[in-house]
Amino acid sequence: MGMGIAPHSNSAGPAARGGSRARGRRGLWCALVAVLGLTPATAQPQTGLELAPGPATFNVFLRSAPVGFQRTDVRRMAAGWVIESLGDLSQPIDIRNQAFQVEYDAGLRPRSLRVGGVRRNLRFSLATTFSSGTVAAELDENGQLSRFRIAAPADAVVLVDFFFGGYEALARRLAEARPGDEIPVYVAPLTLTRARVDRVRRQQIETRSAAVVDARVHGISFLHDDGTVAAEVWTDARHRLLRVSIPQAAVDLVRDDIAGVGSRIRAAAHPGDETASVRSEGFGLAATVTAPVDLQMPPDGWPAVLLVSGPGAPDRDGTFAGVPVLGQLASTLADAGFLVARYDRRGTGQSGGRPESAGVEEYAEDARRMVRYLDDRDDVDRDRITVVGHAEGGWPAMLAAARERRADNLVLIGTPATSGAELVLEQQSAMLDRTNAPERERTEMIGLQRRIVDAVRDEGSWDGVPDAMRRQADTYWFRSFLDFDVADALRRTRQPLLILHGSRDTHVGPQHAQRLVELAGRRRRGAPPPQQTILEGLDHRLVPAGPDASPAEAAQTAPSISPTVVDTLTTWLDQRRYDR
Repeated sequence: MGMGIAPHSNSAGPAARGGSRARGRRGLWCALVAVLGLTPATAQPQTGLELAPGPATFNVFLRSAPVGFQRTDVRRMAAGWVIESLGDLSQPIDIRNQAFQVEYDAGLRPRSLRVGGVRRNLRFSLATTFSSGTVAAELDENGQLSRFRIAAPADAVVLVDFFFGGYEALARRLAEARPGDEIPVYVAPLTLTRARVDRVRRQQIETRSAAVVDARVHGISFLHDDGTVAAEVWTDARHRLLRVSIPQAAVDLVRDDIAGVGSRIRAAAHPGDETASVRSEGFGLAATVTAPVDLQMPPDGWPAVLLVSGPGAPDRDGTFAGVPVLGQLASTLADAGFLVARYDRRGTGQSGGRPESAGVEEYAEDARRMVRYLDDRDDVDRDRITVVGHAEGGWPAMLAAARERRADNLVLIGTPATSGAELVLEQQSAMLDRTNAPERERTEMIGLQRRIVDAVRDEGSWDGVPDAMRRQADTYWFRSFLDFDVADALRRTRQPLLILHGSRDTHVGPQHAQRLVELAGRRRRGAPPPQQTILEGLDHRLVPAGPDASPAEAAQTAPSISPTVVDTLTTWLDQRRYDR
């Protein structure tokens, strides 16, 4: 179908019969395999596999930005189960899910699948039946019919690109799986693969009502004959789907009861954690303060670090593509003898305030309030307060440091050196490069992005821009992001400055670090020269990615930031103590 999602991104070409391979154009996310040569298995009925019925609504995020929703419903029928879903996904995915229905028998073996929708104004439909280890499918793409017949395990879980309802059945199958187990998966219309369970861990999610949701996080790998795709599938106590995260594609599907304001995933925990509420402009900023444990506090108090996340991170832990960057950084810095604060941005997580009226300037004021909060603490050394901004969080960190004399040092990690307008075009171009998008598609998408940027900045019209995309882009925040002047903000800082950047960062390329060094050379008189360190082999998550690692391989690395980051940072901060 060429819709590019989930464990593969294959599109069906000519009709295929008897399990023969077929290749087509590459999808939006990745291009891995067509059909694996699996031998169909005769599955015994699995009568214990009951699904918990009921509806659910999910928010869909691409690179942490919302792009749409999916509503699912699981219903018990006389002969088994029916899973349905509807929804819309905006650019760059651009799919309307008008019909998704998959039927399973009582043993959770597929019986039929129906799919219908529109992608980029082209209608498509898919009708599939499952019988005796054989899949028969008919695909209609804007009037062009293709038929498929392949052998498949009778107990395969059915998934469809960008139609996330199918993951409800996978969530239930994972409830009885253990690390090392493999679950057969059929990805309509032509792909067979296996979902291997790599690890299972517990996760807790805090909500504003003080309720805690206990989740199981299943780290899985979709196995193909020429590579794998890593993913995480989160389930609740009823074995219903909570979340799907595919780091390779920077895509997340999150159920609305844990995605809404007031919910917070406990992505990182430390025995020195304490919660705090810091007053800002008429509301409270929800924060976690992590203090050293089993260490002697210096006479002047702990040196303090404030961590500022970028707008793409959904929480105070700075989670990016499955890695809680700031949460892990806080724990390791606390173990090194620093008191560390991190907080939910206004209007997100458990912080108050209205996000629709917040831009870079307002987020900088929140960071400034956090600096003052640290300065007022009796256990903090007031002469050693450092502001650390990660990714675009470096922008409000710059402004806060420029305006707040209580900030003694400034650190920028993976921070862009261009305006937001330049950055969004750069990142979209890089994404299209990674997905090998056809030249025509590339030209259309970049042209549309330019029109949106110009319209937001009142330099063009909204003609030709879909209404859903205008609603997403025509905001106070996005305009402030597009217009942010990095050179002016950095010029006004005076603190000792450290610039850290991963050499394998594909989200904000390492060339931005050198540009920041050049801009910092124009700072106010008396500002010390900046220090720059390129962290070899690390990506935007500060996780090791081999010198030749593909995005898929990078996504499968252990989700822990490299010790090199903290070693470099603490060495520099200790040197600042002696330079005073």
